[in-house]
Amino acid sequence: MSQPKHLKQIAIYLFSYDGITSWCCGVGTVIRHFIHSMPVVAEYLQEQGFEVVFYTGTPFYNPECPWYRSEMLHEMEQICKSLSGEVLYQLNGTQGDDQYVDIQQWQATSVGAANLVINYFQKHEFNIVFTNDPPYCGVSSFLFRQLSHFKGNKPIVIWTPHSTGLIHEKNTNDVRYAWEKQAVNDASTFKECFVAYINDFMKNHLVNDYHAPVEKLIPLINGLPLFEKLTSSTSQEVIEKYGLPSDQDIVFATGRAAKYKGFQYLVRAFKESQKDHEAQLVLLVTSFATSQTEGSYEEILGLFADLQVRGQVIHQFLPQDELRAIIRLPNVKAVVIPSLAEPFGMIPLEVRHWCEDNDPVLVCSEVDGLQELIDHGEDGFLVNVENTSEFAKTLTRAVNLSSEDRRKFWLKGKEKLQRKYNFPKNIANAILNYVLNCYKF
Repeated sequence: MSQPKHLKQIAIYLFSYDGITSWCCGVGTVIRHFIHSMPVVAEYLQEQGFEVVFYTGTPFYNPECPWYRSEMLHEMEQICKSLSGEVLYQLNGTQGDDQYVDIQQWQATSVGAANLVINYFQKHEFNIVFTNDPPYCGVSSFLFRQLSHFKGNKPIVIWTPHSTGLIHEKNTNDVRYAWEKQAVNDASTFKECFVAYINDFMKNHLVNDYHAPVEKLIPLINGLPLFEKLTSSTSQEVIEKYGLPSDQDIVFATGRAAKYKGFQYLVRAFKESQKDHEAQLVLLVTSFATSQTEGSYEEILGLFADLQVRGQVIHQFLPQDELRAIIRLPNVKAVVIPSLAEPFGMIPLEVRHWCEDNDPVLVCSEVDGLQELIDHGEDGFLVNVENTSEFAKTLTRAVNLSSEDRRKFWLKGKEKLQRKYNFPKNIANAILNYVLNCYKF
């Protein structure tokens, strides 16, 4: 009788300021998908001889904050528990009421995360620490300074930037750049440090603008846990709750009320286009009271009214099941992402994953990572959103596209989704093909 195969235990830690106990931005969405992918990732790794213990790390937030999600925390606790781990809480230099403030707050966040790793890593033979975005740039530096004389297996640290200051800030912030550059420098200094890139746009950005060493870059391509069985509210429920039209076509867009999201350009272009179709524009925008929010909601609403745009603005956070129900409405003809800066952009993936029958056309700004998600004229449209006339014509074309062409677009987009953006597979491949080479098995 053969002996059971001995599994090597690996502890995996995921640190983020959003997506564990809160959900207020795209990074939170990606983190949510990462965590929900982990049971399948653990199955992949088990096939290769590894047993996974999974921890998530988050700042301790005040449950009264508008972006706090107790039901989300419960989901994360259950997933961690199923993989013999737990949700870990850290300090972040605030009163528990903000996530993304300044360098001093990010330093406190990094120290908090590094301290948790120090307390847990000796319980496990191998440790892989995933950190995300500027609040965690300093984890590797603080951690390896403390472990400089440690002789055992040190944790592997992988910093994943979903954006940088050079992408979202018009004027270069030298202090922020130096802080982000530190995480890249650590990858050059410590053999246990890596930087992950979420797509080719970010890879090129990190190499060209931050001088990241190519040999220390790991592909960790964003995606979705495609195995999930997703529920949604009924069409009638969301139509009645939000006063949506059921007998008119809809052009839909959603995102935070931040200026770089480009909603002002969409409103102007829709105004110019609405004489050529009968659709309504439905904007779902949020503007949580954090220091990261630019507060452009009033500007969007004023522009909508001044231009007498046909449609409505919904200003609140929607549960995912309701958002899915809206996008799945048979009269949603186009979903628009008009961002001026978008390193990745999850909405195109979500639309392709969620929709089966209505086939809305994706219209995306021709910037950054969005260009990798859309093959213009084949599975969606790319457009210069600052060219109002061109944008308006593209909206009209999307609304009036035939059902046959919509289906062709959807099928091509669905094939790309399944081929490139299977998140559990991408995570497992990053660990197996790159990270574990650091350890001597």
